Amino acid sequence: MRTAILADKLIKRGHNILWWASSFDHIKKEMIFKKDTELTVKRSLKILALKGTGYKKNISLSRYVDHRIIARKFKKLALKMPKPDIIITSTPPHDLAYEAVTFSKGNNIPVLVDIRDEWPDLFLNVVPGKFQKLVKILLFNDYRKLKKTMLMADGLIAMMDSLLDWGLRYTERSRTSKDRVFYLGSKGNAVNNKSMTKHSFLQGIENKFIVVFVGTFVKNNDPSILIDCAKKLLDKNIHFVMAGDGELFNQIRKKASGLSNISMPGWLNQAEISNLLQNSHVGVCLTPKIRDAFPNKAFTYLSAGLPLISAFQGDSKEIIKKCHIGLYYPPNDLNALVSCITRLYEDSALHKEMSKNACRIFNEMFDADKIYEEYAEHIERAVDNYR
Repeated sequence: MRTAILADKLIKRGHNILWWASSFDHIKKEMIFKKDTELTVKRSLKILALKGTGYKKNISLSRYVDHRIIARKFKKLALKMPKPDIIITSTPPHDLAYEAVTFSKGNNIPVLVDIRDEWPDLFLNVVPGKFQKLVKILLFNDYRKLKKTMLMADGLIAMMDSLLDWGLRYTERSRTSKDRVFYLGSKGNAVNNKSMTKHSFLQGIENKFIVVFVGTFVKNNDPSILIDCAKKLLDKNIHFVMAGDGELFNQIRKKASGLSNISMPGWLNQAEISNLLQNSHVGVCLTPKIRDAFPNKAFTYLSAGLPLISAFQGDSKEIIKKCHIGLYYPPNDLNALVSCITRLYEDSALHKEMSKNACRIFNEMFDADKIYEEYAEHIERAVDNYR
C-alpha cells in the first residue's frame, strides 16, 4: 500500500514509474503470476513482477530463499532496463535492497532506502536466547549486506523515528535532512454516514459498544487475547469484531466458538472495513511481545476517529500518551486490556474526548494524502541535489 500510494503521487506530479515487485501475494500466500511478468498499468506506470518460490510462513527458510531468488533476478534484469533518475528501495527484503543500492552506485543514480522493519534483527526474536549469538553468526552475510545498504544509501526513510534511528546505527552517522520519517498513514475514511445500510456482519449489534480488530491473523499480532477478553466481558454491552484472515484464523475462530459477543467476518474489502470502523468505538493494536512498531491498523482506526488500545512500544506508545488518543497496555496482559476496554466503555466523556483527538491527530499527522505528497517532494529534492 505504501509503495502504491507513493507511486500514484509521483505519477500525478508528472513522473514515470517502474515498480519492481514480487509475483507472490504476501498476505494470501499465493502466486499472482506463474512466471516473471511485465505489466503496463498505464503509460506512466509499469510493474515488473518477479517470481520466486513463495512461502507459507513469514519467518521461514523458504521466505529467505524466495527473497534471494528475486534479488538475483533484479541484478540480472536491471542491466537491460533504461536507467532511472532515482531508485527508491525498501528493506526488507534486504537482499533486493542491497542489489538495488549496489546497482545505483555503479550507475551514478541516487538511491533512498525505505526501512519497513528491523530485519534481520526480527529473526532473532523467534530464536531462543541461548542460540541467538549462533544465529547472528550464521546471518553474518545478511548483516554485512544490510550495513552496506545503509552506508551506500543517499538517504534513509522510515515509518517511525525509532526505525530510522535503528537504520542510522548501521551508518555510524547522525541524521541529516536527507533522512526523513514518513508515517505509513492512511487514506481518510470514505464512509462518513453511520445511518447508511450496514453490512450483514453488523446486523444485531448496532446498539453495542464495538471493539474492533482489523488485521492479519499471524503470530506477530495474534488477536486471540480478545477471545479471553470477550469471556470476561460477557455481562457488558460490548461486542468484539475480529476482521481479517491469516494462518491463525481457523484456530482462533474455533476458540471463539459459542461466544455470543464475538463476530469474525473474515477478510473484508475497503468499503466493508470503512463501514465497520464507522460503526465501531475502539480499535485495538495487539502484539504478544514487546515491539517498537506503529502498525498500519492504527492509522486506519484513527482515520475513523477511533481511540486506540495498543500494546506497541516506541513512537506508537509515545504519541498515544502525548496526544491523548487512546490507552496503552503491556503485551499479553489480559487484565490490563480488559481494564482499558472497560474504562472507555464506562467513561463516555473520556471516549468522546479521545475520539475527537483521534480525528484531529489523523488530519494533522497521519493523512496519507499529505504524507505522500511530502514524500514525493523529498524524492524530487534528492534528485535535484544529486545533479
